[in-house]
Amino acid sequence: MLLYLSEITESKTLRDVEYHIAGDELGESAEIKNVSLKVEFYRAAETISLRFFGSATVLTACDRCLADLELDMDIDENYYLFPENTPDVDYFYSGDEIELDDFVRETLVMNMPGKVLCSEDCKGLCSKCGADLNLGDCGCDKSGE
Repeated sequence: MLLYLSEITESKTLRDVEYHIAGDELGESAEIKNVSLKVEFYRAAETISLRFFGSATVLTACDRCLADLELDMDIDENYYLFPENTPDVDYFYSGDEIELDDFVRETLVMNMPGKVLCSEDCKGLCSKCGADLNLGDCGCDKSGE
């Protein structure tokens, strides 16, 4: 999705973001669906402000027991872009347009939960036989651990 510099004024402008994330963009461990994002943008002198906000659903697995999970994710991320020759900045712009897809992808990844558990008291998998300990004791001898 392109944002043209000529569209960016000192007044805040809001636009729906159209973005379809491919399953392999996040690796094999997660999938994002139901992405509903908006971008708010404006210019302050030569600095361009981008704010992405909205929601999405993450399909992933519990980090302990590998159970499938579906988590709702609230998104709110800000970026400040500076002219291309500005030293020591993370984000810059050049030319007459800004490609938003990389910012959207980064926003989604940065807002994904770091550790995902199906419940706070998840017992995980048995280190010997791999059984889901949330379903009950597997009977393995744990004395040698």
